[in-house]
Amino acid sequence: MNSRDPGLAPTLPAALDETAINPFHHGLGLFHAAEPDYRRAVAWFRVAADAGDGDGLAMLGVCQLEGLGMPADAIEARKLLEMAAARGSAMGRFQFGRVLMTGRGGPADEERGLSAYVAAAAMGHAEACFNLANCLYAGVGCLPDRLAAKALYLRSRNLGCTLRPQGVRVQQRELKAVRTLALRFADANRLIFLVQERQQELTLAQAVAQPRSTRVTTAARTRRWRKAGHLAAGVMAAMAGTLGHYLKPTSGDAGPTTMSF
Repeated sequence: MNSRDPGLAPTLPAALDETAINPFHHGLGLFHAAEPDYRRAVAWFRVAADAGDGDGLAMLGVCQLEGLGMPADAIEARKLLEMAAARGSAMGRFQFGRVLMTGRGGPADEERGLSAYVAAAAMGHAEACFNLANCLYAGVGCLPDRLAAKALYLRSRNLGCTLRPQGVRVQQRELKAVRTLALRFADANRLIFLVQERQQELTLAQAVAQPRSTRVTTAARTRRWRKAGHLAAGVMAAMAGTLGHYLKPTSGDAGPTTMSF
């Protein structure tokens, strides 16, 4: 891995055995301290990453992406986040999704970014659920699916996400469907399938509603979504980031309700 600083190699207290310390958690403590020590945190994240810890590798990528405790390098950070995602880290998948969506360190790829969010959300990553909801609400990398988006906003809140969408409300007639979908999305084995299935149904509905001359474009979009759906299971892609700059104005379906997010 790049940007090593031999002078920052973590040293263990004499009274402690190396097995008594979790490098990732120790680094995270330094990272989130009242007075953060990012350089030492990076050293511990590197130890964790070298030991095969996907979350440690993800945090190393985040630090390199933002220039925290090490020189900023978006290209190398993106590589680290993709590696962390490949190790099955929910944090890595979420952060990899963010760089794919925003085009940091390489070309933007909304469909792969969406797939990374889906994969992380299926693992119960709260902010990934929130960002996936943003994508579905606005139609970023997919067809808009606002009912599923509202269910995922509810799911992200149940997982402890403190982020809240602006101006999104659930109408009384939607409550049962949203709650039912949120419960179904809680099943990690079904979330990827459910999102893909709903996208296919929306694509078919749109194709029926469109004139014949425009259906070629719709068919191409269906193929792209199927490819993204397969990537969701294989793209091994955490600190929250929103997609507020992608969101479109609130639609007319957001009216008075008994539940708001």
